[in-house]
Amino acid sequence: MGSDGLIELDESCWSALAKYNLVLATVFAVLLLVVRQVEPAQAQLFLLVENGVLALLFGAIQTYCWISR
Repeated sequence: MGSDGLIELDESCWSALAKYNLVLATVFAVLLLVVRQVEPAQAQLFLLVENGVLALLFGAIQTYCWISR
């Protein structure tokens, strides 16, 4: 299917990564909207923490896809 520059990935792996990327972006947006409504003063700190947690989660999923290949 294509390469990420490191290893060749098949179509199912690219599909899984695309789906998780969509989920990641959706979760990030929904949580941002909720935090802005509930506690606007803490939105910046929450965004920083949320971004780190979701980046680690997506990185773990991406690594799992590569390793399980």
